[in-house]
Amino acid sequence: MNLRTALVFLILVASTVHAEWGFEAETGFVYDSNLSNSDRSADVRDDWGWRSDVSVNNGLQLTRDLRLNLGADVRGDVWDRFDAFNTVGVGASAGLRYRFGLGRQAPWILLEDRFGYDRFHDTPQSGNDNVVNLRGGVALTDRIALEGGYAFESFVAPNDFYDRQLHRADVRMVFDVTSSLQLGLGYSYQEGDVISYAVPPRPDIARFSVEREDQDEFGQPLRTAYKLLGRTHALSFSAAYQLTKRASVQLGYEYAITTHDPLEYENHLVEVKIAVAY
Repeated sequence: MNLRTALVFLILVASTVHAEWGFEAETGFVYDSNLSNSDRSADVRDDWGWRSDVSVNNGLQLTRDLRLNLGADVRGDVWDRFDAFNTVGVGASAGLRYRFGLGRQAPWILLEDRFGYDRFHDTPQSGNDNVVNLRGGVALTDRIALEGGYAFESFVAPNDFYDRQLHRADVRMVFDVTSSLQLGLGYSYQEGDVISYAVPPRPDIARFSVEREDQDEFGQPLRTAYKLLGRTHALSFSAAYQLTKRASVQLGYEYAITTHDPLEYENHLVEVKIAVAY
């Protein structure tokens, strides 16, 4: 009797939940002006690469305002010159999204957790990645929306030199210029572990960092990798143009400056990609 009751309960619950499957993919060009995170011009190494991300999601409408999203993804980076940073990663995610009311302008909040594994061509850098993300947003007008959030990332590698913990907060304004064109402006602050590469000796950095010597990720001369606590301020701009109902072209630019006195370095990141969604 108890088993029959449980089965009936599960059938009733399943019958009230509306599920929607979705498929998303994006691929394109990426350029990093300072892949080495170096503060001296002689140590700076830039590179361009190809970045792809494919995901499958299942959205379950638990109630009118509450939605459960389950997903799996595969992502990868292939760099032109410095293939030590080539990456293939797989992951799974779960998130709860709550909308406070009906209509496009209703505020919303999302709590999401993604756990994955990233395999680097430079094997010691490979490890497990876990990101917990809390975001919210509200439409200010029919064409302008504001969103922001906080994320905590923990990366754990067999070699603990590559372990990282990061805290990140961001805010972003989105403008629907036309039915096909969307622009975005954003600011983010990040605090946590960063790895900066430099040709030794660098006693000014060594005094507050953990060192890993004789690294060949950037060729000759060999560099020292310095792991330290960095604080990053970043400004970003994005544009997305809808080509068809399912496809869009997207452009992104980010300027970031990372500091830990006396260390200070800049990154310019550019992305151009095609995205499809079903």
